[in-house]
Amino acid sequence: MRFKLIALCLLFVGLCVCLTSVDMLLREGFAAPNSRIVFTSAIHDRRWVGVTHSEIFVMEADGGNQERLTNNTARDVYPTWSPDRTKIAFVSNRDHGLLQIFVMDAHGKHTIRLTNGPREKGDLDWSPDGKKIAFTSWEGQDRQNPRVMVMDADGNNDFKLTDGKSPSWSPDGRRIAFSSGRDWRDQICVIGVDGDGLEKVTQDRAIKDTPAWSPDGKRIAYMALLERETFQIYVIGVDGRNRKRLTRKQENHMDPTWSPDGRLIAYVWSPDIFVNPPAKIRLMTVNGKYLKQLSDDQRGNDYYPDFGPVSLAVSSASSRITIWGRLKTLAPNF
Repeated sequence: MRFKLIALCLLFVGLCVCLTSVDMLLREGFAAPNSRIVFTSAIHDRRWVGVTHSEIFVMEADGGNQERLTNNTARDVYPTWSPDRTKIAFVSNRDHGLLQIFVMDAHGKHTIRLTNGPREKGDLDWSPDGKKIAFTSWEGQDRQNPRVMVMDADGNNDFKLTDGKSPSWSPDGRRIAFSSGRDWRDQICVIGVDGDGLEKVTQDRAIKDTPAWSPDGKRIAYMALLERETFQIYVIGVDGRNRKRLTRKQENHMDPTWSPDGRLIAYVWSPDIFVNPPAKIRLMTVNGKYLKQLSDDQRGNDYYPDFGPVSLAVSSASSRITIWGRLKTLAPNF
């Protein structure tokens, strides 16, 4: 009896230490800096395959204060923050045509169209200096012959950088990571912004997409489709070494995006192998420890999260999560 009591005490102390460390991470990792996540929330028509309507939302990095920025009957997708947090670039077919690139302010106002042309656009990323935008361009709605394009932030002077898709700008602004079908399977590659210095980062035969460069410039997170037909998230060194799988359940984990301090990764989760609804945005540590679901269960499917740069706002003490509240919500995850 005495041994059981001691064991229970040690277990409780260990649990409290673990939860306290997670609580500190939740406060210090993102609640205090108050970084925000922009994302797309989509509504699926159950009579047809595909998305019929989607809007752009923002939320705090702990899932709070979710706010709708766009309101129309078009597809508004692939949102990405400008480095100074004042603007959001996104893709939309709101002009009743192909998907094109638009930009609006951080409150969803003053929307301007940046691109035209016969090719659809998608998968945006803003350069670290805010002067350029990299994006994917496809032929037609079947998305053939993807190209990584670069243009000025005002929509001018666009040019083809390389064949591929899903560009992600390096923190120093010198290189772009992307997914390329140069081999039998898509690989994660990097290339200089001048088109030189193409290097392959991954070598395996899984289908890979949505690379995301870590804030320190040393690693790339991406999703890979495995033989068992689920998307999983990996991180790998830019030199192709130290590949690590972060997610392991037989569910889909997609579209990773790093927190500005590099300690957390937000991603899209779907519960089955067919990527059926609901798709929700979740949060984990860079070691793959699941923390919480961020997006709202009452809304449609949520995709394409992008962590915004850190702001100077500090959350109030009343918004912090107590250890006793976390005992009920987080204990099953440890």
